[in-house]
Amino acid sequence: MKLQYASVDALARLVEDLRLAETGSLSVSDFSESPILYSHQIIPLSVGILKGVVEGHPKLGTGREITTSQVFFIDTDLGLARTLSRWYRLGVSAQTGRC
Repeated sequence: MKLQYASVDALARLVEDLRLAETGSLSVSDFSESPILYSHQIIPLSVGILKGVVEGHPKLGTGREITTSQVFFIDTDLGLARTLSRWYRLGVSAQTGRC
């Protein structure tokens, strides 16, 4: 199974946009062609995360049950997952008994 929430190009654009926002380089006039959203509200939605017992985490150590930050890429054939924070190697799955 492979799962990728966003393409590399989309994430690169996201990162660049966040850099612009962080440096205060955004101007409303730059977005004159962007859609307008009226009567908007924030709707909290779930995102993909992983839960499991961690081994060798640089901050959390070993043997703790954790939940990760948002997963942006997972490949169970390779046994790898990339979260917002870091790469994880995948051990045995609780559901399938495989990676």
